[in-house]
Amino acid sequence: MAADLYVPQIPDNMNIRFVENRIIVKRPAQEVYDWVTTWANLPKWLPMASDTEVRRGTEGAPAELGDVLLENIRPELNEKPKLYTVVARVPGKLWTVVGRDVLEDGTPAWAMHAIATFTTFDLGDGTTLFCRVFQRLIAPTEPTGPHPVEDPARIQPGLELLKAHIEGTAA
Repeated sequence: MAADLYVPQIPDNMNIRFVENRIIVKRPAQEVYDWVTTWANLPKWLPMASDTEVRRGTEGAPAELGDVLLENIRPELNEKPKLYTVVARVPGKLWTVVGRDVLEDGTPAWAMHAIATFTTFDLGDGTTLFCRVFQRLIAPTEPTGPHPVEDPARIQPGLELLKAHIEGTAA
């Protein structure tokens, strides 16, 4: 089932932007949840992530409430690294992180500006609907228009990779 891509419901010149992507995975919800919430798997599917470093938590296991991850962004995007903290977690169902930039001197920025929520929905037939909702607070100095991380067409191929990895069909 191909998902229609998200169409923003508010103008790009507002101080917050949303993007939502979804995909059906032929695996049980808990298996999907465990895979997507394991920090080490993020660079395998998220197009913006080049690599990760667990600052608090366990690299090869689903992240727990309070766990912290440093995400390095692909160099061509000219973005600062992001520091994400797990702030909400319903095992097998919902996982939310908030993120902030890491400044040139290695310290985290004072303000959070990104919120990512992953949800898994058991469809009752051994398949799972996985949804990723990303919200970004926009500084007044930032240019208008969507950023690559807010472009559903750039993110959806990542969800196809996620599906392939979980279903065991990834190259």
